[in-house]
Amino acid sequence: MRGAGEVRVCIVGGGPTGIGLAKEFGEAGIPFDLLEAEADFGGVWNRSARCGRVYDSAHLISPKSNTQFSDFPMPADYPDYPSHRQMLAYIRSYARRFGVYEGAVFNASVVRLSKAAGGWRVGLASGEERDYGMVYVCNGAQRVAQYPDPPIRGPRSFEEMHSLEYRSPSQLRGKRVLVMGAGNSGCDIVIDAVHHAEAVYLSARRGYYFQPKYISGKPTPEWMMELGSKFETREETLAYIREVFKLAGFEGADYGLRAPDYPLDACHPVMNSQLLYHVGHGDVGVKGDVERFDGREVVFCGGDRVEVDLVLYATGYRRQLDFLDPRQLEWRGGLPDLFLHMMPRNHDDLFFYGYYNLVGGLGNVVRMVSLFAVDYIRARQRGARGYRNFLEAKRKEDPDLGRGYFVNSLRHRWEVDLWKFLKVVNRYRGLINEQ
Repeated sequence: MRGAGEVRVCIVGGGPTGIGLAKEFGEAGIPFDLLEAEADFGGVWNRSARCGRVYDSAHLISPKSNTQFSDFPMPADYPDYPSHRQMLAYIRSYARRFGVYEGAVFNASVVRLSKAAGGWRVGLASGEERDYGMVYVCNGAQRVAQYPDPPIRGPRSFEEMHSLEYRSPSQLRGKRVLVMGAGNSGCDIVIDAVHHAEAVYLSARRGYYFQPKYISGKPTPEWMMELGSKFETREETLAYIREVFKLAGFEGADYGLRAPDYPLDACHPVMNSQLLYHVGHGDVGVKGDVERFDGREVVFCGGDRVEVDLVLYATGYRRQLDFLDPRQLEWRGGLPDLFLHMMPRNHDDLFFYGYYNLVGGLGNVVRMVSLFAVDYIRARQRGARGYRNFLEAKRKEDPDLGRGYFVNSLRHRWEVDLWKFLKVVNRYRGLINEQ
């Protein structure tokens, strides 16, 4: 039986965040529908679906110990860095174990979200409309391809592709390939190209730190965590880590790449043990920024030119909000003004979960923000004093999540410091639970 003031909740998106949220709602007895546009769960890991963003060689860049849900460990026979197939199987087994499939509506693509009496009206591509008291949008960060802005000028007579379209090395076979962007996906694709393409070039718009996947026989994130309080300051810790990386052969500048001009932890890490190896062996031609295109040639800043058959843009993604009238949100600096990167300040019944980037494990963060959502809904139903105080704080406060520390890029405008984020969310969870 529903409690007083209880409403049905809508979750949009069946990736790990949506599934984790649904699991906690189910255990808390909060009625929900999980609307998933595809025929099964998985989000970016659902390779066969439109939302899939993985390719044949894709593996996790965070170890399973950091990625798994604490209440549902990954199988013991999984490697330290599971493949995309193993990750998809894990997500779906998690959903089965906790009964999330029972609350899911598949092939339900949300095309419209509009304010309605008592909550929100959700319009589906089928023409069906559903009313909910609260909506949690979990449609993921990797929705719409981001290309260089402003666009690169000049005529071109080569093939162009974004990394979201990349699935297999067969797309690269026998071609002269330029990969633009040295993030994790870009570097993975470069390694695929080394073994299948005729020639491989990498264009990076800034300096990057490249991290090995293992240090001292351990996954690198685990090794970092074990450093604990060995050093007195953050700067000393980072200096030690950089020294170890350099000794291990992971100083990009030693291979002719641009040196970063920011601290080691001010950019999302590039976890790749193979890129610098192949650069050092001459398998990858490292280039600077692209100035313009000229037929079959790419002209780089400084005048260097190469002839290519394919330019592959590994230049990131934008969130997809086209189902919502932008006037429904308040904006700041071109981004929706979301308290804690989760809640519009002008709505108390609309949430965006997973609209943040952070360096850390997926499972525990998803579980923490999901329990926050459970406490929020319960406090709202009770009309608790803590709920009212939280709403006041949401409209007025701007807690430090470390956002100003990171490099200036589109991706990092969504980046938060893991430990500050955890601390702040737990603090507000405590506020909500005040009687």
